[in-house]
Amino acid sequence: MRSEAEIIRQIEEYAMAEPSVRAVIRTNLMPKREYQHSYEFFFVVNDLQKYEDDFFKDSFGERILLYRGDKNYPEMFPGTKAHLMLFKDGITLVIDAADKESFLSRYNREQAHENVWIGDTYQKLIDKDGILPEIERLEETQTLFSEAPSEDEFLGTCNEFFWVLKTFSEYTLRKELPSAMFYLNIAVRDLLNKMLRWHIYLQHGEPVDMGILDSNMEKLLEKELFDLYKKTYPNSEYEQIWEAFDAVIKLWRKAGNLVADKCGVNYSDANEKEMLNFIDSLRSNAFKE
Repeated sequence: MRSEAEIIRQIEEYAMAEPSVRAVIRTNLMPKREYQHSYEFFFVVNDLQKYEDDFFKDSFGERILLYRGDKNYPEMFPGTKAHLMLFKDGITLVIDAADKESFLSRYNREQAHENVWIGDTYQKLIDKDGILPEIERLEETQTLFSEAPSEDEFLGTCNEFFWVLKTFSEYTLRKELPSAMFYLNIAVRDLLNKMLRWHIYLQHGEPVDMGILDSNMEKLLEKELFDLYKKTYPNSEYEQIWEAFDAVIKLWRKAGNLVADKCGVNYSDANEKEMLNFIDSLRSNAFKE
């Protein structure tokens, strides 16, 4: 496998030899992670159309896969041609070719679709014409979480949680598995994770690095709660799905009460009881016409 120094050298040699590349910025300078050998760059170019097709073919080694993020999600890559490449030696190389204005918009966090998939650390490597301002941001900040809910936000989130839980139940009872699993593992889980992030932040009393897609949850959540969290993931058997539902409710109640106590608001046990009774009635077909 090529070393980091070798990758940087290859990128710089290529950029210096290619007339359309006017500047190179390395981004996503994340700490090394096990099983991940990824390097990401912006090429500021003066002829963006050259990068519409597979411009980097055979340029950086023997490739397994090319994925074009800009072709699948053009709204996320304005003024940018995104080449995501995987090589046989295990290296992942991402090169976003962009015009100057699009790069600076991304750097300045002005784009509507800036999110956890796009790193916010930057280091300028080459600027042939001096066209860029000083570009350096070395501290990753995008996964830090430091939010506590207002009373209205807490109560609104609880109401949303029970609404999507009701919808999950309807899909599950109709045995519409794709929709049921979507609601459990995305709609319901997003709200559950939100409550758990609040709890973790309030427990620590300082900003916490949740990681991309809450990947640090296991490190930050108490063992009792994370053991329960694991039970919220079912297989595709409906009996197991309802067991996961029970775990979701139990974990939501525990975390919700902890957050409510810290924030000085009331967790509505009566609202929870009424909603669970309603879902039990659905399950027993009590509303049959």
